[in-house]
Amino acid sequence: MDAVEALGGAQQITEEILEIFRQISRCPRPSGHEEAAGKALEAFLEALGIGPAERDGAGNLLVSVPPTPGREDRPLLVLQGHMDMVCAVRPGSGFDRLTDAPVIRVRDGFVRTDGRSSLGADNHLGNAAVLWLLQKGVPHGPLRLLFTTAEEVGLVGAAQVPPRWLEGAWGLLNTDGFHYGRAIAGSAGGRRESYRRTMEETDCPAGTALAVEISGGTGGHSGDDIHRGRINAIQALAGFLRDAGCAVAEFSGGTAHNAIPGRAEAVVVLPDGRADWFRRRWADFAAAAGEAHRETDPHLRFPLRAVPLPRKVWTADCARDALDFLATLFNGVCAMHPRFPAVPGASANLGKVEREGKTLGVMAFLRCADQREEDRLAAAHDENARRHGFTLSALSRYPGWPGSPEDPLVGRVCAAFRRVEGREMEVSAVHVGLEPSVLGAKNPAMHLVSTGPDILDAHSVDERARLDTLPRYAALLAETVGGI
Repeated sequence: MDAVEALGGAQQITEEILEIFRQISRCPRPSGHEEAAGKALEAFLEALGIGPAERDGAGNLLVSVPPTPGREDRPLLVLQGHMDMVCAVRPGSGFDRLTDAPVIRVRDGFVRTDGRSSLGADNHLGNAAVLWLLQKGVPHGPLRLLFTTAEEVGLVGAAQVPPRWLEGAWGLLNTDGFHYGRAIAGSAGGRRESYRRTMEETDCPAGTALAVEISGGTGGHSGDDIHRGRINAIQALAGFLRDAGCAVAEFSGGTAHNAIPGRAEAVVVLPDGRADWFRRRWADFAAAAGEAHRETDPHLRFPLRAVPLPRKVWTADCARDALDFLATLFNGVCAMHPRFPAVPGASANLGKVEREGKTLGVMAFLRCADQREEDRLAAAHDENARRHGFTLSALSRYPGWPGSPEDPLVGRVCAAFRRVEGREMEVSAVHVGLEPSVLGAKNPAMHLVSTGPDILDAHSVDERARLDTLPRYAALLAETVGGI
């Protein structure tokens, strides 16, 4: 019998999972505000006679589930997902991310919201599928359910999980994958770097002041999109100005460590008689950059306008150091993954430059599957900063998960997929951070894999999940858990 039909059929499974999803989504749960979400999960499990739950200081939740009779000798498996969500809100909608829960709608083959907010299928739909397994009474060995906090802000909750919660576990199955039919067997570590330098100033010389800007870049996620060759507006503008023979009064761009900057701007001062030369050179640069990024950044703009002379500009030494630092930081893909050749293995993103008073702040993000590669890039960044007068002012990181397509738990999931679908499962790594990297470091003997239903446009008001993948994903989980 087909695996889905054996569990009640696609329509019934879908309706049951959606009902659980609605139950556990009745409270808002942005990162740092997951207490009510944890209580909803506890209440659901208590109604099934499962518990009690244990909490740690970060609000992470652990529930042990005894094996079904006859399966006491099976290896211990951890089923893990995060409770928090990115609460994207449509401007002017009146939605309050701290007090309003998403309004869930089913339409056109998707579960989505009423359009005022993101859905939170990332990761509560995976959590709902796990709860469905227990509600359905799917046979299983000993389980631990682990629900973490603050995943969306740097895997913060996972980093604080007590190692004893993972002791003795043979494997951990994370439900935060976004693509049904894909087994994720590795993820990148992350290093958020913040550098600072005091910028000395001098009186503005006589001449012409111009505001110069690169805007309209596509931008994107520094993990998901770093391999697409999109322009980094900060680095492009810094590289141009470094050799332009102008004084610099202002420079800024980007929005975050982990976002590819599609915009950067500066105010520069040219000596008398050099402004026209600068304009011609800028036009040539704009034409070349626009052509080079015609496919990746079709909406690039390069506006240039005259502005009043500023009172102060950076000293020549400060400007030279700052522009050279920005222009020579690593940016883009630095190496491909050694085990998954189609996936980036190491990358860097120059994400933001901002000025606070006389201090210039620079934010960058390194992503590496291999710790040795991260150490190499980090050392080069730190040395580059030192040579240009910048100091490392803030640093946070999480480890990578090198992974392997030969991992035994990956093999179990792939075998379950063959039983459900009659075809092979894709095995890959991702160039973003996933909680198994942090949790796996707490128990290096534990096997790791991540899977999930299809979720589109996560972290946006258009977030939605394909209904037709829910029963298939539930059957995959049932086959995996039942087969371990």
